[in-house]
Amino acid sequence: MGAEAAQKPTILLTTFTTGSSVDARWTDVGQSMQKAFARALVKSGKFDVVYNRATAQKARTAFQIEAEVTDFLHTSDAPETVRRLSWFTQANDAIVAMDVTATELQSGRVVFSDQISAVVSAGDDAVDAYGALEFGSYLYWSTPLGEASSEVITESVAKLTNLRGSTPGTVTITEFIDGQREVTLEDGDLLADGGIYYVGSPDTVTGEFVAVDDDLGRPLRIRVEHHFFGQSTGWLLSEPADFETLVGGTLSKAELPTQLSAEYINP
Repeated sequence: MGAEAAQKPTILLTTFTTGSSVDARWTDVGQSMQKAFARALVKSGKFDVVYNRATAQKARTAFQIEAEVTDFLHTSDAPETVRRLSWFTQANDAIVAMDVTATELQSGRVVFSDQISAVVSAGDDAVDAYGALEFGSYLYWSTPLGEASSEVITESVAKLTNLRGSTPGTVTITEFIDGQREVTLEDGDLLADGGIYYVGSPDTVTGEFVAVDDDLGRPLRIRVEHHFFGQSTGWLLSEPADFETLVGGTLSKAELPTQLSAEYINP
């Protein structure tokens, strides 16, 4: 439990916004999606959630999450050119989509950006499945838009869980043999299977993480592979430079600054 707590990032949630495709009936969808999103993050047990920037900046690892609900409607209300055909009639689907961006507060780098969507069949478009229901009410989650909203939130949280492992300093390289491409990882199970990550090491002067170079002067990258019994290894996508030391290095989803740029920023 102590190790898990130490690796738990802090999430700073900003105000969720809505796009023009959101049905005017659901005026509070941004605020309600934000509340449901925060609840899902907390229930996952993998994050601390705050709304205050000053509090988040005190955390060892913190990410700011921005989100816009871009689509929240039934296709029966959409233009005919984008409706899906079902046999000889046009299908009525509930569509929810959300743009999610995560920025690492310490570095200001964008480490995740994606549009996450879900489509649920809504049946007869002549039937009002919502009545006087409000977004987030108990019965709302059983409606087509409610099910689509739940799917988007669940998938978003699942994708964000990869951030906790891909933050520099969390996963480290414990073994590497010159001339081979395989490296041994500690806590590699925190990373996405098949994910590509940058290799970094702490700068000897500033202590900040900088990129490890390959033999062509590019940032060295690794592909993670999960195995049975929770073990994970990394496969180098190029040869490390002769002057670089890999053991003790760390992995990052976002590209790390080079040694030269780090010296320029911190003279």
